Amino acid sequence: MNSPLSPTHRQHIERAASGAMTPAGQRRQRGYRSPQFAEEQHCRLLVNCYAREVAMQEHTLAVLPAAHAAERLPTPADYQGQVLDIALPRVDSRLRVGVLHVSATGNFDYTTEVFVQRGQGAWRAAGWEALARLIIEDLSARANTDFNAELLQQIGDSIATMRDLLARLPAPRRPGAPVSPLQAYIDSEQSLLTGHPFHPAPKSRSDWSPDEQRHYSPEHQARLTLRHFQVPREWIVSDSLDQVPASELLDQLSAHGLHADAGCVIVPLHPWQADWLARQDTIAAAMRDGLVRDLGAHGLPFHPTASIRTLLAESADCFLKLSLSMRITNCVRTNARHELESALTGTRLYRAMKAEMQGHFPRFHVLEERAFLTVAIPGGHGERHRELENGFGLVVREGLGKLIRDGVNPVMCAALFGNGEHGRQQVFALIERFALHHGHPLERAARLWFARYADAAVYPILYLLFEKGVAFEPHMQNTVVGLDPDGAPSHIVLRDLELTRLAPKAHALARALGLDPATLEQLCCSDERAWTRIGYCLFVNNLCEVVATISNGNHALYLELWGVLRHTLQNYLLQFPSPEANRRIQGLLAGEPLPAKGNLLTRFLRQADRQASYLPLYHPLGVVNGAPAAAN
Repeated sequence: MNSPLSPTHRQHIERAASGAMTPAGQRRQRGYRSPQFAEEQHCRLLVNCYAREVAMQEHTLAVLPAAHAAERLPTPADYQGQVLDIALPRVDSRLRVGVLHVSATGNFDYTTEVFVQRGQGAWRAAGWEALARLIIEDLSARANTDFNAELLQQIGDSIATMRDLLARLPAPRRPGAPVSPLQAYIDSEQSLLTGHPFHPAPKSRSDWSPDEQRHYSPEHQARLTLRHFQVPREWIVSDSLDQVPASELLDQLSAHGLHADAGCVIVPLHPWQADWLARQDTIAAAMRDGLVRDLGAHGLPFHPTASIRTLLAESADCFLKLSLSMRITNCVRTNARHELESALTGTRLYRAMKAEMQGHFPRFHVLEERAFLTVAIPGGHGERHRELENGFGLVVREGLGKLIRDGVNPVMCAALFGNGEHGRQQVFALIERFALHHGHPLERAARLWFARYADAAVYPILYLLFEKGVAFEPHMQNTVVGLDPDGAPSHIVLRDLELTRLAPKAHALARALGLDPATLEQLCCSDERAWTRIGYCLFVNNLCEVVATISNGNHALYLELWGVLRHTLQNYLLQFPSPEANRRIQGLLAGEPLPAKGNLLTRFLRQADRQASYLPLYHPLGVVNGAPAAAN
């Protein structure tokens, strides 16, 4: 029988959690409470994005042993890490930064500041603005366009937001203090301190003042009371899955105690959005005429989740996805009518196959989008009019209350993976608990823990794609992992069906629902586009981050985890062989690249998210040996 954690294993996990020395090098990142952390983190984010989206594509990137670098970075004499070197020949410059290990997927773990050399000048530590300007200058020369000052401003806004929320972090809970599963889940939704690790401005919320940031942001542990507008019933456009009108569901959900006038409906709004709408000329005129009434803030409080505009009810039995007419990362976060209809259509389609999915994958769950409501304001047309209408759109989503009552401990995946040291500490605590519970050495426990996660996520998502033609969006913020009492993954929960895409295999079923042409056009796509959605969301955004977090700079473990994933994919093909699955999975196992989303390029080119480019991302699946996680 394997013994519990040895002193060596325990020291390794303590080193990993504290950010001290690891076998691969020395961490020198400042802690979250350092005044410089937000700036340094955004430097790392810019390197992440540029490396993956530009340097890897143009072959201007190399990882060098520190001792063999042409010019050493100003690091301690005993530095044993490696150096990421990126050439920017269009602007006659180079970037260098210490990293723990080589990463084929660009999931680097940084150990030093970022250094810049212009021409043949001296190497200097790069401040965030100098680095951002250099990268934007390079992209401008690459695309033959003007300098994008808007992107520079978004990065600065993101830094200001991160700096403010980190300066106001509450004191950590006392170790061992009891926390309910619901509170632990809310904590996970509100703990994204660093945001998307491959976005240049993950905390950009430029439309909010500092006071609004603190009042509405999940990272500030906000609790919101909804504002309510009364609008004419003939303006309402809604749908519901279970014959209960959306307006009744909303009344029950917020328990506002208000009574609508005859011929009117009460519509809940995010309080910031209510203020925004009230300032718009069309709505202000309707208020003056008495057609729209602002009834104020009433009812039960809600918890903002990581997406900022999606709120969790106090009971946890429902989420409410509201509209915010402001850009958060790539998109203005309003709900267009075709998106609302797509969300309910995704639920209707999944209900038709739910029994089969539960038979194959009993611990996989998709949160239903149960109703939507929006408005159609008479007498208007054009983009501006649609913007106002979209600003009212909302979705009622199934919550996690039943799963929690059934003994599942849910945690949003983005809180664990890709969330810096804060997430890494939680992951290692879970793996340590799992190792102690089962008497495994730590690295074996890490492989087994990852195998459980990969099995739970990969099998049902690939089955939906290859057998049903359904592509959800299983990226980090859309995926919730349920944990066993021993800290191991037991359930995978997917949410947010607004961007469901249907491959040709599902087109006939979608057409049979009698959808309007705009919604049908949004839903249906080619096999290639559906695979791009899953290849990016599941593999690049999700599993690459899981592997990087668990391996924590241990390159041998990093390759072993990729071997476990290869074994998982091979086993999927044995259980569910099909021509499409065979073509895609065997392609990955032979080394075909994955699609990586170009968030930096999307922001630089001022494109809508639906226009985002996807770049080839190579990975170790084709060069590692597939092995069961339990192998010694």
